[in-house]
Amino acid sequence: MGHTVLLLLLLLLSLGVCAVHCAGGHTLRFLITQILSPTPGLPIYTVYGYIDDFKCGKYNSDTRRVQALIPLNESLIAMPEDALTEHLETQTKFAQELEITERDKMEFIMGFLNKTYDNGGFPVYQRRFVCELNEDGTAGGYEEIAYNGKEIIALDKEKVVYVSVTQEALVMMDQWNKRFDDATDNKIYMENECIQQMKLYLHYLSAYMKRKVPPKVKVSSSESESGIKLHCWVYGFYPRDVEVKWIKNGRDEIYSEESAEILPNPDGTYQIRVSVEVTPEEGATYSCHVDHSSLENPLVVAFESSNRSMLYLLIGGTALLVLALFAQGIFIYKRRKSKGSESGQNRRNNMNLAQL
Repeated sequence: MGHTVLLLLLLLLSLGVCAVHCAGGHTLRFLITQILSPTPGLPIYTVYGYIDDFKCGKYNSDTRRVQALIPLNESLIAMPEDALTEHLETQTKFAQELEITERDKMEFIMGFLNKTYDNGGFPVYQRRFVCELNEDGTAGGYEEIAYNGKEIIALDKEKVVYVSVTQEALVMMDQWNKRFDDATDNKIYMENECIQQMKLYLHYLSAYMKRKVPPKVKVSSSESESGIKLHCWVYGFYPRDVEVKWIKNGRDEIYSEESAEILPNPDGTYQIRVSVEVTPEEGATYSCHVDHSSLENPLVVAFESSNRSMLYLLIGGTALLVLALFAQGIFIYKRRKSKGSESGQNRRNNMNLAQL
């Protein structure tokens, strides 16, 4: 295994490796970001480790320490506290070496692309390293490097070489592959060692990954062009799968034209917001129904009377608007009729004057 891949492997361990082989596919990602000069509140160099959408570990140039972002207690990880401390100390040293390697790569790219901080830009180097364990047991993954938010280099696993994604980066690829000769090692690691590490840590964290956290629910409303929009925000739940729907009068499901997406939270839980548009109807009731594996029975949260004040205001406002328009129509009709009568009387008077 090459030096760079070894460092990645050790960084994987230092991040706590919150990996688990679950029923579906699984992804372990490392997101590396480096900027050229210090910026308030933003480290020059950062590494985050993710299991799917869950941020499980980090390292940055400010602390220069590895930190696991999962609960590390005896019920979840079978490692004594002193052994874990020693382990993280050792792996922090390797993470610091990896920081130097990534800095070398950024400087190499800047040298070829002739972009520096002095010319008014704000250079940002990013590297994404991903290994995947598919549902059928096969392994995969990818690696890509971006500069200033644009992907420029990727690992071609078929040819086992780094290739340029843009024409701009083409001029440096020969020297890149000679200087950073780790395509083969990274591919092997991606499809073998990384997957084995995921399986190895399964028994350490399976209890954590199998936990069930019940959702919290909040309902609210807002005005829309056609009436009122009801919102059901479901958050803080785990695992990911959840069913959320709006019900009218306790039996009729209201279908939303908006696609609702389940989003990750920083603490490893998830959230979703389902919104529907309704036409104000006096006496109608609305409730949000949530079904999740952590619940014995579906959770029903009504759009309470205190929240219906806007609905009733809209109903009243709509009624007043209709009455106002009706009254205005009558006024205009009478005014036109009155003008028509005056005009007819004037014509008759003129005719009488003409006869005289």
